[in-house]
Amino acid sequence: MNNFKILYAKPKNRFKDLTQKIFLKILLKFFPRKYSFYKNKIKIIMNTNINEMIFLLRVSLLRFKYPFYYNLPSRHLYIINLLFKFLKILKKQKIDFFLVAGSLLGAVRQGAFAGRPQDIDLGIKEDHLPKLLDAIPLLTNKKNGVLTVRIYDKFSRVQFLFPFTILDVEIFRKKNGVWAGEAEHTFPANDLEHLKYVKVYGKNFLVPVNSEKYLQKKYGKNWKIPDKKKQFVWNKNY
Repeated sequence: MNNFKILYAKPKNRFKDLTQKIFLKILLKFFPRKYSFYKNKIKIIMNTNINEMIFLLRVSLLRFKYPFYYNLPSRHLYIINLLFKFLKILKKQKIDFFLVAGSLLGAVRQGAFAGRPQDIDLGIKEDHLPKLLDAIPLLTNKKNGVLTVRIYDKFSRVQFLFPFTILDVEIFRKKNGVWAGEAEHTFPANDLEHLKYVKVYGKNFLVPVNSEKYLQKKYGKNWKIPDKKKQFVWNKNY
C-alpha cells in the first residue's frame, strides 16, 4: 500500500504513560537479567487478554443498546454500531458514502458484512473529499473514539483507526468515463452517478448500481456462494 501521512493521532494518556514508566523501572531493578523477557511477556498479556475483555464488555453493552441486534455475532455488532455512529456524525456534511470491497460483497450477497469483519470498506467520489477532510475535527472529538487518521499518497484513501477496527474510505476519481479507485477498484461512470440502497442488517446503505458486475470482476463468478460455515446471513432468503 502507498505511503501515508498522519493527520491526527490521539494524545497519549500522561498518567498511563507515567505509570508504565514507573512499573518498568521497578521491573528492571528487581529482575535485571530477565527484564526483557518479563517486559515482553507482560506486554503480550496486556495486548491480548485485557483488550479482549474490553472488547467483550463493549459488545455486551451494545446488545442492550440494540435489542434488535441482540443475537448478532460480536464483530458484526461492533462494526455496525461504529458505522452507524460514523455516518450520524457526518450526516450534516451530506457526503454520499457507499460500500465497496468486502463490505459491499457481504451487503449484496447476504445482507450482512462478509466473514468476521475486521474493517469497514467505504467509498466516496473525489468532490466529497474536501467535506470529509473538513469534518475530521468532528470525528476526533474525545467521545467518538478515533485513535488515528491517515491519508495516503495522492489522496487515494483516508483511514480512521478506532479501537479494534479500521474504517477505510477510498476516493474515486473520474478518468476517461470510468470511476477509478485503487488497483482493480473501478466502476463505469453511471454506476457512481446513480447510487442505490440495499438492506444491510435491515438498514439502508448506499451502493453503486450494477454492483454485481464489480463483485464478479473482483471475487470471481462464484461470488454469490458464501461459505455457510464462516458467514453470518442476516436474511435467509439471500
